[in-house]
Amino acid sequence: MNVRVRLYGMAYNEVGTRELSVELIDDLTVNDLLSIIVERYPSLTKLIYDDEGVFREYLEVAVNKTDIIGLDGLDSVLKESDIVLIMPPIGGG
Repeated sequence: MNVRVRLYGMAYNEVGTRELSVELIDDLTVNDLLSIIVERYPSLTKLIYDDEGVFREYLEVAVNKTDIIGLDGLDSVLKESDIVLIMPPIGGG
């Protein structure tokens, strides 16, 4: 199955493209997808995971515009044609 990943902010800056197309086997989760993305784009590791390899909770991840918190979190199962958004926090002052 194929899912699209849209990158914003620092995620876009690290990869240099706004959208990735990722081929997955059925029944993979958001967590599986993030692992695949980090494997392909190691520069995203520090953005997605802390030094202990734990997912950074402040990172906004949504599937089809629904925050994964409202789904099953990192265990949310992906389906064909899903669109996953990865949005690091935006700071300013």
